[in-house]
Amino acid sequence: MIKTKGKTTEKLRNQTSRPGNILYAVDERPPEWVSAFTGLQLLLLIVGPITVTPLVVARMAGIDPMEYSWIIFASLMASSICTFIQIRRFGSVGSGYLLIIGSSSAFVACALTAAQIGGMALVATMTVLSAPLQILFGWLLGPLRKIITPLVGGVVIMLIVVSVLGITFDLMTGAGKNGTDAHYLMVSVGTLMIILCLAIFGNKFLRLWSLVLGLLAGTILASFFGLTDFSRVADSSWIGLPQGSWPGFYLDFSPELLSLYLTFVLVTIVGAVETLGDGMAIQQISKRDFRKIDYERVQGAIYADGVSNAIAGALGTIPNTTYSIAISAVELTGVTARRVGYYVAGFLGLLAFSPKVAAIITSIPAPVIGVFLFVLLSMLFVTGIKLAASHGLNYESGIIIGVSFWVGFTFHNDFFFPHLIPEFVSPFLSNGMAVGGLTAIILSTLFYLKPAGRAGFTLDRDLSQVSKLHDLINTYSQSRKIPPDQLYRLQLTSEELFTHLCAVEKFKAPGLRVNLHGEGDTIHVEFIDSSQAKDIDFEVEELQGVEGLVDPDELGLLILGRYARNLRHITIGGINYITYDLPPSI
Repeated sequence: MIKTKGKTTEKLRNQTSRPGNILYAVDERPPEWVSAFTGLQLLLLIVGPITVTPLVVARMAGIDPMEYSWIIFASLMASSICTFIQIRRFGSVGSGYLLIIGSSSAFVACALTAAQIGGMALVATMTVLSAPLQILFGWLLGPLRKIITPLVGGVVIMLIVVSVLGITFDLMTGAGKNGTDAHYLMVSVGTLMIILCLAIFGNKFLRLWSLVLGLLAGTILASFFGLTDFSRVADSSWIGLPQGSWPGFYLDFSPELLSLYLTFVLVTIVGAVETLGDGMAIQQISKRDFRKIDYERVQGAIYADGVSNAIAGALGTIPNTTYSIAISAVELTGVTARRVGYYVAGFLGLLAFSPKVAAIITSIPAPVIGVFLFVLLSMLFVTGIKLAASHGLNYESGIIIGVSFWVGFTFHNDFFFPHLIPEFVSPFLSNGMAVGGLTAIILSTLFYLKPAGRAGFTLDRDLSQVSKLHDLINTYSQSRKIPPDQLYRLQLTSEELFTHLCAVEKFKAPGLRVNLHGEGDTIHVEFIDSSQAKDIDFEVEELQGVEGLVDPDELGLLILGRYARNLRHITIGGINYITYDLPPSI
């Protein structure tokens, strides 16, 4: 090997790491008082959404108020157990990062439908039955990543808001009133103004806590109008078992429930897409030497989310998801150590066995909960927009977003021949997020399968296949009329990458897949490989930082780095997905 001089690997890593404001990284151990205090802060931030969201479903579905205590217990207990699994990581289940799991507002609409048909028992059954689909999505994350995209997830999240907004207004205007319209109006408007003032004029801390503080201020305001009843709080003990009982499972199945199940499945998959984003976001703020996303940990986060849904359903409450708001809080404090998460899980478990806490939460007036849900949904709608536009807006994404959203809106409001819809599919086709989400998946699949500009072939892991690789690329070039210079770079980079992967001795399968996709004048190249190859994008980055001569065996990677653009190497489930772009000119 020829000696080199220049930047060291360590120096390059420091250049690409994300400095942030990390006080304690994920693998570090802060003092116990720091972990406990930070955990208590996170607890106060998330306990509202965890408990209020399933309470909204129970109230609107007419569930016996005596069962509220059990529902809150189940939600807190499920969040406690599942947060621990997510953070601790058992085998491939869990991210190993400070991700908090709690009740998902995305399931309010379909959970309400289920509760109205078969009570919380049907909600629990649907939750348990849909959980394996989230685990399956995590397992198939690699092949599905180009179909079930953030774009699809964003459309469904926006339609969830459309589906649930009516529930919000029912609460704000006083479902089951015990006061006048004027009182409900003043409490709703007053609570909303308090939250918005904190969100607009407050500092980072107040903005983060605006929802929690709004709940407290709105409840105090409602007490002046006689809309609160805290009599049960005084009668409840601080420590004890919850009132009510486990709802059990709903076993009286009928064909009509299939469409409801499909709705649960669809929202479950969308929840997995949201968890995918959270699993990526938490990594970026949790390591001092962060360089790239570990997709094995993202996959673990999705697995843990699926397990958490099964646990939530088994306990008798609505499905869970990871909390993006907790990620914002973690970034604000700078304490990303997983030890903090253990305290959060422990605090949640302790609160679950406090009937007084459950009584306090169930005593929050309906208009205050309505405003809380309204703001939560408003933020969720923005999350949907961000997800849908996360990879840019173009003709393809415009078609998917526009058509899917308005198809969902149309069916949700029964604008399109509702009298012709068969009764057994009515629960699905009258659900805007289900129809719109399915439309988005179908359109995404059609765009992905569009034959124009695409080619794919599998090669044996053998250097004698290089000539076959060239022949296949030449055939593709003739159909696409690729300019000679771009064709030369495509041949050169593909050969060098293929040669490099063939040199890796350990692999699961003897073949590898090459996919080519022309979009405009740019060619997108993808190699799918099962070897134990090192991160090629890292190796290329380090070689490009070297001043002087390099090892001749590494010249191929230098050539790849010279011509390839947006080189990216990710590993999901032991499979390597290596992609890069070749623009028409360099």
